[in-house]
Amino acid sequence: MPLLLLLSLLLSFFSAERGHAQITGRCLDAQTGEGISHVHIRTGDTIIATSDVAGFFELTKVNTSIRALFSHAEYKITRQQLIPGTDNMVLLMPTFRELDEVTVAAPFIVSRRKNVPGSFTLLMTDTLHSPATPLEMLTRAPGVIMQQGALNTSRIMIRGIGSRSPYSTTRIRAYLDDIPLTTGDGNTTTEDLEMFDIARIEIIRGPASALYGSGLGGAVVFHPDHTLAGSADIKAMLQKGPFDMTKGAVSGGIKGNRSVLKATSSFTQTDGFRENSHYQRFNGSVMYRAHFRNHALYISGNYIGLNAQIPSSLDEETYLKTPEKAAANWLAIKGYEKYDKWLSGLTVKSRVSAAIQNKAVLYLTHNNGYESRPFNILDDRSLTLGVRDEVTLKTNNLSVTAGGEFFNEHYTWRQIETLDGEEGALEAHNREDRRFMNLFGKADWMFQPNWRLSFGGNLHLLTYTLYDILEDDTDVTGKYRYNPVFSPRVGINGALNSQLNLFAAAGHGFSVPNVEETLLPEGTINPHLKPEEGINTEVGLRGTALHKHLNFDVTAYHIFVKNLLVTKRESEAVFYGINAGKTSHTGLEIELSGKWPLARNNQLEIDLAHTQMRNRFRAFTDDEHDYSGNRLPGIPNQHTRLAITAIVNNHLSAVAEWTHTGNQYLNDANTVKYDGHDLFHLKGSYSIKSGTRWSWKLQAGIHNLLDAHYASMVLVNAPSFGGRAPRYYYPGMPRNGYVRLIISN
Repeated sequence: MPLLLLLSLLLSFFSAERGHAQITGRCLDAQTGEGISHVHIRTGDTIIATSDVAGFFELTKVNTSIRALFSHAEYKITRQQLIPGTDNMVLLMPTFRELDEVTVAAPFIVSRRKNVPGSFTLLMTDTLHSPATPLEMLTRAPGVIMQQGALNTSRIMIRGIGSRSPYSTTRIRAYLDDIPLTTGDGNTTTEDLEMFDIARIEIIRGPASALYGSGLGGAVVFHPDHTLAGSADIKAMLQKGPFDMTKGAVSGGIKGNRSVLKATSSFTQTDGFRENSHYQRFNGSVMYRAHFRNHALYISGNYIGLNAQIPSSLDEETYLKTPEKAAANWLAIKGYEKYDKWLSGLTVKSRVSAAIQNKAVLYLTHNNGYESRPFNILDDRSLTLGVRDEVTLKTNNLSVTAGGEFFNEHYTWRQIETLDGEEGALEAHNREDRRFMNLFGKADWMFQPNWRLSFGGNLHLLTYTLYDILEDDTDVTGKYRYNPVFSPRVGINGALNSQLNLFAAAGHGFSVPNVEETLLPEGTINPHLKPEEGINTEVGLRGTALHKHLNFDVTAYHIFVKNLLVTKRESEAVFYGINAGKTSHTGLEIELSGKWPLARNNQLEIDLAHTQMRNRFRAFTDDEHDYSGNRLPGIPNQHTRLAITAIVNNHLSAVAEWTHTGNQYLNDANTVKYDGHDLFHLKGSYSIKSGTRWSWKLQAGIHNLLDAHYASMVLVNAPSFGGRAPRYYYPGMPRNGYVRLIISN
């Protein structure tokens, strides 16, 4: 109720007019919300004003509203009615004709993509054929591998970091705008996001600790679409697929003179191709943004409701002969997970002066989960409150950002005996209060024309208190802390010529253990467990070729990791972490994106992402077995995605896609190997315009065209208990197709 009241007051305030004989306003990037300089404001053929360095413009001695045209070389032409006596907000959509000129915001200081001093990937949502899952988007980036065992089970790896997490993503931070998707103990969930309303994804490849705190592998930032094409927009989508798959979504919004209010809801359901794999998910979100003279306000709220069964992994014989089966023990109790998750955030951006800007963020998240497993039932919930503030000073050749973040998470969990899926006796009841503080700073110095040096650092302070609520013989109550971790980073980017930039960077990263890794089998805390730490070095070239029809990004990197966290298993239910070694991660990442116009509004597009990796143990001994020199399991030696798109008359498009996943070992001893696989997909889209307002888009596709038998995810070092074969494999879906209808105005 307070939020609704606040929205009502804000809407009424920002729609109010004030009586001054002038027109003022600001030109903003519709995706990032940043001001755009050098926008020409025209009436007819006459330029009546030009926006300044922060995007502001002013027309004096104007008593009546006028309709003006806004033009900029890197943005679509926009026409808008300007009203005297109020601050007019003008949102301009980037054209994306030159990908390197797109403004990105993930590395704290907003800059052109080609000027980012380090490895970085910008993924724009395909307007011709929008993705349905994060997997379809993230696999477009080099260095990034996302394995998905089920719609509710996935693992993201960046440069081989994160491969040792059994069933989820760790060592990588993720954000939905300014709201963290990563919990206090480092677990990240992205597979439950609704991609229908995601506009872009920004990925920092390699340690991001100097920017975001804990995050040895990197960071992924999802940006929802905050834009509207008109004063009132609506978009709806319906998709049907195999295994009783149904997906529906609707998005709508209204735009005032200085504000945007937008809401989205969606529903996804499928029975899955395997036993015990029914899946239901509901997503809802609301976003409000308002701009006034020197301030901008962003309010967002998101809800995710999930109820999904768990088929789990399979042994090799079952995987090869009957991949549609579920693991017998999960099927016997009809194992499942369900949760309700709320994500909310409030961001205020302020222009303190011509040179100083401030960004304050307040976020609140809550998760209420329940998982029925063969070995026990987990009933958990978490409440997270965080605040972050950044102050940026910009001069002609220097940009400095400094600030801090405070994160406080209360996590409570109960482990309950399972009696064929029903609750039995209470086995454990604990609460963990985890608090961390990040103090960060970053500077970009233009020391020569088109050459910039970037340097920064982050000081991370973490404490947590564990409370044992269950009265039994074991009491793990105590207060613990990790030593402060300082993560520096330095990078350089410079233009070798008008079409080619050189960049290099070096930085420190770390990741702290999660709850399961810190608890020893007897239930006590391991106070000697240390965070994983790594040093990343990289060098690359980024630019354009073939008369700017081709964008490319080539990066060579090396990461050295110490205090490697290794999962030790005593049973399927009990596993914990130990610091057991050192690893090295070396690779080459290639990203190509080309567009070639053909006759009569036809176009050919090619997108390539290739990663060649060498990930090895440098020093690792486990149970007196020396694995030094072995390849790290669970990481393919290479990964390639190639997509060729043909566009006919701006209405019809066809996409042919090939994905290659190289071989990988499944255990530390390198005695079990998966040979990899190749997948082919076809997609098509046809757009039509109905009258002057509505547009219809019919899309269809076939996944796994050749019906390959493959593993979509593997379980590293799968345990073998009671004489049963280890369950390494999550089988991928057989050939399947879908059809989708999208309507928008």
